[in-house]
Amino acid sequence: MKRKIHIGLSLILIIVLGISVIPLVHPSPSFAVLGTQSTSQSTFDAGLDSPSYYLINAQNQEVLLAQNEAIQRPPASTVKLLTGLVAMQTLKEDDVVKVGEEVNIENSTLGLKPGDTILVKDLLTALFLPSANDAAVALAVKAKGSVPAFVEAMNQYAHQLGCDSSNFQTPNGLPASDQYSTARDLAKIASEFIQNETLMKYVEKQEGKVEWTTSSGLKRSIIVHNLNEFLGIYPGVEGLKTGTTSEAGQCLVTYITRPDGNLILVLLGSKNRYHDTKNLLDQGMAIVRTKAALRNLGSSPESMVQASGFFQ
Repeated sequence: MKRKIHIGLSLILIIVLGISVIPLVHPSPSFAVLGTQSTSQSTFDAGLDSPSYYLINAQNQEVLLAQNEAIQRPPASTVKLLTGLVAMQTLKEDDVVKVGEEVNIENSTLGLKPGDTILVKDLLTALFLPSANDAAVALAVKAKGSVPAFVEAMNQYAHQLGCDSSNFQTPNGLPASDQYSTARDLAKIASEFIQNETLMKYVEKQEGKVEWTTSSGLKRSIIVHNLNEFLGIYPGVEGLKTGTTSEAGQCLVTYITRPDGNLILVLLGSKNRYHDTKNLLDQGMAIVRTKAALRNLGSSPESMVQASGFFQ
């Protein structure tokens, strides 16, 4: 009789939880981002013109949700996660960098000029908060002697992580021919990135200060803000990186930590990245909780009826 009760309770909970899980497989476009009415909705229909996403449990690499995850797309500034990892293989935060002609690029952000001197920690702040393109190339040249040598190191590092569907041509993610990655490959890079405590403290910041000295000896200091609007708004967000170009669309790599679990989400080619990211993370957490509940039920079926308020 006791065995029959256990089986009956198990079936009831599976049915209840199953009903809650079914809608999670196909994200609904009706959710408004951060509790406000959205003017744009994402359909998530599979196809080349729809976003790519890859949502995993960061603790065991279990795939929770995925779509177009193997499609090669321009990665935009999400590349800078890899740039930081490669740069810090050889650099230290207090290293002094004297920049050269490499910083004369479009969308420089900081406005560094040849002959300026700046610490690596300030370049990292500029790299991950305002996504400074001149900071990326300055780190590249300091770390490997030239941008081409650094790009070669980026591809070697990515290959070691198992990113076999990616090819990188720039350390800053500016459009370049034959530069591409996938949501799945970027999740591998993000999984490595969150293990680096030095780099994580930069992507978590909402604002920071960048200081440097010009070639003429003048001291410069500016306050910079993180382009990641999810920080401090969505519960548990600890970074990681935005990216936007006309070719890549809106991209966002996100890491969240919760008592229920830690998740990594890579979203590429979105038209409304914060709306889409919230949608996917909400559903990812629901899946994690449902699976945890089913595991608990398997070990103790009585827990369902003993839970306060379950049948009340």
